Amino acid sequence: MRIGIYGGSFNPVHNGHIHLAETAVAEFGLDRLYLLPSKKSPHRSSAEYAPDEDRLEMLRLASRHNEKLFVSDYEIKSDRVSYTIYTVEHFRREFPDAELFLLVGSDMLLSFDTWYRYEQILENVTLCVVSREKGDLPELRKKAGELGKIGKILVSETAPTVVSSTEVRKKIAKNKDFTCYLDENVVQYIRLKGLYSVRGEGELLYNPDDKKKYLKAHLSAKRFAHSMNVAAECRKLAEKYGEDPEKAYFAGLLHDICKELPDDEQKALVLESGYTVCREEMETRSLWHGIAGAYYIKKEFGVEDIDILNSIRFHTVGRAGMSRLEEIVYIGDLVSAERDYKDVDKMRKLAYTDLNAAMLEAFAFSMKSVIKKGGVIPICTAEGYNFYTRLIKEDKK
Repeated sequence: MRIGIYGGSFNPVHNGHIHLAETAVAEFGLDRLYLLPSKKSPHRSSAEYAPDEDRLEMLRLASRHNEKLFVSDYEIKSDRVSYTIYTVEHFRREFPDAELFLLVGSDMLLSFDTWYRYEQILENVTLCVVSREKGDLPELRKKAGELGKIGKILVSETAPTVVSSTEVRKKIAKNKDFTCYLDENVVQYIRLKGLYSVRGEGELLYNPDDKKKYLKAHLSAKRFAHSMNVAAECRKLAEKYGEDPEKAYFAGLLHDICKELPDDEQKALVLESGYTVCREEMETRSLWHGIAGAYYIKKEFGVEDIDILNSIRFHTVGRAGMSRLEEIVYIGDLVSAERDYKDVDKMRKLAYTDLNAAMLEAFAFSMKSVIKKGGVIPICTAEGYNFYTRLIKEDKK
């Protein structure tokens, strides 16, 4: 028997998901394809993430016409973190004699070698890739060739149906027509249950109230106080420099969300994130939390704003050409109210009078601290220092 596995948030399940599933069944000769919605994080509101049982029911409604599509609640009911290897091991136990196929979209293939225990996944399944973006087949074939040295990779050449769950949710929240993207029974179910329409998407994602509760429960009192101070500082800096104050507050609030996670959990998030991470960052445990934090809020809170994600990812190391929000979070972390290092008053003054000069001073301060401790300086930090040095020189011409 040929058993397929297809996981995702399915929030909500749309026509693109079903097209991908039915394409896989036909092209790869699957006898069954199991659709597995991921577990809803307890700190995500129902407006951005439908309850587990509702997503299960919508999947059942959307897949009811195809007798080879089955809905599984394994990941929703699991007590463990939903790493794909655990799901593969579950299906291997359920179907010991079956040939297993793992269905992924093109975006997942390109970062697959960053997944937790990805080599063991490839030892147990045939990886089936269905395009989700027009024109991405050459890149997919290249990546499949690289991973094919470890396991078997199959790439479908069927044209993709480009639909985004995020866009569907936004249309629902803004009371715009979304019916063409979903099965008609799923549309009726969403309307009946009032899903995704409590508040607008933007207002929801930048609402910090539930995130504060999460941080208070998961951080030490000292780290929580620091996070609140950084958020307040970021809001003030945003008001000074013309950025969105609430967006800056939100990014500052979450910048250290993974700071106190155990080392192995931070490292696993870094490896799973798919971010480009230099050798020096991987060698320095104290830098992992920025990378892990950006990936965590994307994965668990549904934050997709690239500026917020980059602000958290680079708040410890910086980089050349930072956005204004990235600069605000980087500086806000250094000048928050409880900071009392030597020359902090100078840094605070620069932060509100000359942001470029403050950035250069901050990079110099960071590099001196690393050198004093005998550490290694990440490439992006050195590039950031050089960038602001040149920028200030050019401004003086």
